Amino acid sequence: MKPYEYLEHTADMGLLVNGKSLSELLTHAAQGLFETIAVVDTIDETETIEIHLTAESVEELFITWLDELIFQHETQEIFFKRAAVQQCSETEILATVYGEPANFDKHEVYTEIKSTTYHQLEVLQKPDGSWRAQVIFDL
Repeated sequence: MKPYEYLEHTADMGLLVNGKSLSELLTHAAQGLFETIAVVDTIDETETIEIHLTAESVEELFITWLDELIFQHETQEIFFKRAAVQQCSETEILATVYGEPANFDKHEVYTEIKSTTYHQLEVLQKPDGSWRAQVIFDL
């Protein structure tokens, strides 16, 4: 079973993400994003990008993280396969993302994601210490 699931939403697309820790939640959210954009099995790990972000809240960090991944994908023209979080707190993340330059003869693309939204955003820590988030993407 995947650690995230897709949410039906009019003209947009959402993810419901789970993780045992905040670090795992952010990793799973990134994976859900990557797998929404393209078939990750067609992507090799020839490029890496380090990402360091700070935010005022865990919700802002979650949105900023996903928006930065979308930004890097678009501006660097890279498809990402995976993310590895080295450090994170509710207001800061240090991670490395792995992928390769876009090659439309090789990569099978599903959709383009414009940005994340705050609409119906939810990031919460459950009583057992695990995390859950819901996010809607603007397609």
